Amino acid sequence: MTIRRNTAPGRRWPLRPRGDRVESALRELEEAHEVTVTALAAALELRDDETGGHAQRVTALALELAPAVAPELAADPELRYGFLLHDIGKIGIPDAILLKPMQLTPAEKRQMEFHTTLGEQLISGVPHLQGVAREVIAFHHEHWDGSGYPWGLAGEKIPLAARIFAVADAFDAISNDRPYRRASSVDAALARIAQNAGTQFDPGVVEAFLPLVRRQFARLRVA
Repeated sequence: MTIRRNTAPGRRWPLRPRGDRVESALRELEEAHEVTVTALAAALELRDDETGGHAQRVTALALELAPAVAPELAADPELRYGFLLHDIGKIGIPDAILLKPMQLTPAEKRQMEFHTTLGEQLISGVPHLQGVAREVIAFHHEHWDGSGYPWGLAGEKIPLAARIFAVADAFDAISNDRPYRRASSVDAALARIAQNAGTQFDPGVVEAFLPLVRRQFARLRVA
């Protein structure tokens, strides 16, 4: 049996070099990861109109802060995924707690705090979220002095990505409305961050954060 080729006699189809094909495939995979992560973050925020946009705001801020603290860490594309999905575990928190318009009871607070552990469990089977993304999701509520959750880690035992994100996350939470309180001013939020350097926050990260935000808002005031 003769097998006919679909190409004209003597015609050769040009092939991209293997390196180019691999690079293109990796780029497409990275784009697919980005789309998936962004969609997950948006789906989570649909549950909470009061703080809608939090993930995007705090991700942008933390991505500006990261190069000032650790340039080599800032080059890791997984860092953005961890920032966007930091609260992915809240998908498993009941609305009655997540959207409660007043302070939580001790029992409710314990249930809310479980979101970091739940988030780590949710992404445990996703290969491209097992580095710094997992560290942010699991440890962004640990405190420099060991008083945070879920593990009570202290100092440099807390992954650096989580320490960076914790500062940006707290600033955004303080300076924007929450279901149970109104926003503080930028100056008041910065004062709170500075006050908690060395207790809640890594002092080195705070030192880099304060002038960064002051420059940002000085530009906005001028504009």
